[in-house]
Amino acid sequence: MKKSKLIALSAVSTAFATIFLVMGAYISVFEYSGIFMASLCMMIPLTKKSVWAGLMTYIATALLCLLFIGGRWVIAITFAMFFGLHPLANYFFENKKIKWVIALPIKEVWFLGTLLFLYFFFQEFVAFEFEWAQKYALPILLIGGGLLFIAYDFIMIRFQRYLDIIVKKLKL
Repeated sequence: MKKSKLIALSAVSTAFATIFLVMGAYISVFEYSGIFMASLCMMIPLTKKSVWAGLMTYIATALLCLLFIGGRWVIAITFAMFFGLHPLANYFFENKKIKWVIALPIKEVWFLGTLLFLYFFFQEFVAFEFEWAQKYALPILLIGGGLLFIAYDFIMIRFQRYLDIIVKKLKL
C-alpha cells in the first residue's frame, strides 16, 4: 500500500475521532458514545496492519481533542488512558498470538484501573444518582465494570474483524 493512502486513511480516522470526542465534550448525550465512536475510528488504520499509523492516529486525536474540548478534560483523559489505546492493544495481542485467557485479564485490570482513576478524580463522569448506589459505588464499578468490559472487549474485537473485511472489499 502506498504511504500516501495510509496517511490519508489515518488523517480521516483522526478527523472523525476528534469530531466524536468534541461532540462528546459539548453535547452531554454523546459523552460516552462519542468516546466509543472515537475508539472505533482508531481501528481504521489497523485494518492496513500498520501499528505506526494506528499509533500516530491515536496521538494526533488525543492532541487535537485537548485543543478543542474546552475544559472537559475527562473526555480526553478517558480516551487517552484506555479507549484510544484499546484497539492497539487488541491488535498487539492478536498479532503476537497471545491467548485470550492471558490478554483478557490484562485488559480487564487496565480498564478497571482507568475506571477507578476516573471515579476518584472525576466523580461527575462516573456519578450515581441513587443514594444506595453511591454507598456501594466501588463494588458496583468493579463488578459491573468488569462484566461490561468483557462484553465491550468481545464487541470491539468483532468490530475490528468486520472492519478489516469491509476495508478489504472496498479496496481502500
